[in-house]
Amino acid sequence: MENIEKVAVVVDDHALFTDSFTLLLEKVGIFDEIHVLNDAKMRMDYFLKNPRKEVYLFLDYYLGDQLGIEIVNEIRRVNKKVKIIIISSVTQIVAIRTIISARPEAVISKIAGFDVVIDCLNTLKKGTSFFCPIIANILEEASKVQEVLLSSREIEILEFFAKGYSVNATAEKFCLSRHTVVAHRRKMMKKTNTNSITELLSYVRKSGLILD
Repeated sequence: MENIEKVAVVVDDHALFTDSFTLLLEKVGIFDEIHVLNDAKMRMDYFLKNPRKEVYLFLDYYLGDQLGIEIVNEIRRVNKKVKIIIISSVTQIVAIRTIISARPEAVISKIAGFDVVIDCLNTLKKGTSFFCPIIANILEEASKVQEVLLSSREIEILEFFAKGYSVNATAEKFCLSRHTVVAHRRKMMKKTNTNSITELLSYVRKSGLILD
């Protein structure tokens, strides 16, 4: 039987976290290779060149100029077997539900200890998804709260609005018509029960969906 290499890929724009986290992974000795791949081109090249390896992608939600969930679909197009593990400081329920809507194999809070990461890997090995106790408790406590979900594309558009882009400039960036961007904005305002772009941006910032 072919011995498949097990690889950890860490994507997080905080050097202190990546340095300490990769060191812990090395000490445990679970993986044959460990890489920090914050550069988009290097990351995609790695996945394209190593389709047969068993890859565990440890991914933060906030990545400077983009969100981690924006990476998920493009990686899965290249490697359908990759295991996505979101590791984030997010505690707002709307943001957590948005993360879950991207269907990661696991979600771990950065508040959790490394023993939780070990539990996660053992659970994934059995083919079962994993939510760390902190995330599971937040979901349980918020189970009666009305769910508001925005799609990855809607969040991407909101990021441009948050940076001060106009409707026309945003439409040009996404190769969409002005009408389509306005329709997206109207739909998001309806979902979040807001009456202006200012209220909408305030809502998503308070919900932790985007950062300034």
